[in-house]
Amino acid sequence: MNNCPRAVVMRRIKPIYKRFPQFDFAPLLTDGLDQRDAALARAIDKAVLRRWISLTSVIDAATERNVRRLDGSVGAALLVGAAQLFLFDRIPDHAIINASVEWVKRESENKRAAGFVNAVLRKLTRIRGELVSALDASNPRHFLRPDGTAYELSEPIFDNDIASATGFEAKVWERMKTKFGTEQATELALNAIIEPPTIVTLPMGSSALHDAEPHETNNCYVLPQGVHFADFLSAYPTARIQDPTSAHSLSLCELLRPSRILDVCAGKGTKTKQLRSIFPDAFIAATEPNMARREVLQSVADDYDVTVYTEETDGPTEPFDLVVVDAPCSNSGVFARRPEAKYRYKEKTIDSLVDLQREILRESCDVLKSGGHLLYATCSIDTEENESQVQWLADKRHLQCVNRNRTMPHGLPGEYASSWHDGGFAALLSKG
Repeated sequence: MNNCPRAVVMRRIKPIYKRFPQFDFAPLLTDGLDQRDAALARAIDKAVLRRWISLTSVIDAATERNVRRLDGSVGAALLVGAAQLFLFDRIPDHAIINASVEWVKRESENKRAAGFVNAVLRKLTRIRGELVSALDASNPRHFLRPDGTAYELSEPIFDNDIASATGFEAKVWERMKTKFGTEQATELALNAIIEPPTIVTLPMGSSALHDAEPHETNNCYVLPQGVHFADFLSAYPTARIQDPTSAHSLSLCELLRPSRILDVCAGKGTKTKQLRSIFPDAFIAATEPNMARREVLQSVADDYDVTVYTEETDGPTEPFDLVVVDAPCSNSGVFARRPEAKYRYKEKTIDSLVDLQREILRESCDVLKSGGHLLYATCSIDTEENESQVQWLADKRHLQCVNRNRTMPHGLPGEYASSWHDGGFAALLSKG
């Protein structure tokens, strides 16, 4: 039982339950689970993180106790149980409830905890009414689901606005409405409840994939659910797991002819691979401050003839014709892929990120050759992180904007995965 998928998620949530949303969303550890159970554990974990506020809202309706003050083991059991009851169709209610109750019996020192969890989860099955085929975001009795359906609730639990129905804090929701207007903010909130498709991008001229659904963007495909990424990439080594918006950012520099390229904050090397595909004869170098991501980047570098710079290595000793800065950002264009990001989408966080981005941009400009180009990209749709940074580069570093593009996320519950794309921003600037 301790190694079942539900227990793995509950064990992760227990110590952090009362700190929500002020905690780090580290990757879920699924050691000891087979591939199928690991996939279920990750799915439950993502559902809880994505809909934490929605789930606690329905739990709150099923008890008179303050949900935020519950013991961590009780809170974890209720969240994991509620996530399955409202978002997973193939698991029987009795199995969901029994798993949460048995886990609490072992984990909680309160002898009444198991009975409380049992009672609350059973009441949730009574609050949860008929499954309707089309959600209504304005209906306070609808528990919204990522496939476009909704559970009709016995009472108007989401009666303020769609913030709690989609899992957003009130302050974040107010910021979104101010930034984007109510209509577009609503679309962003609905986009954020979806488990986004895994999209792969192939280099230009590659043969078509026959075991994946074609995306509406050329050379992009939607992978079927359950595909093991490592096996897929082994079978198709030139493929990149990359959303079309991210892939399109480098199209701004496709007509350039750089001989020396630096990929700053290269992460795990997705854009580094793409750069090698576009510029097969260029010298390419990359940097990545995070040690775990840099280890993955190094394996990419070995295969793609890329030099990785670290604090322990010498270089670079010469300026670059093209510097690509895929900067750390709020991830406001990818709330669906990074559900934790919506809990950090606040003024203080944005201000801190803007300062960090400018620090990275200063260092990047210092190694940019006169007459060279800088490509600045984020997966944010926030003006402060994007257009304002381009203006800052023009004012303070005397770079000229050649081209830029901001893409809003696309994809609502129930729509085809083949039309999905993330949000993001890219700008190409030149140094005189």
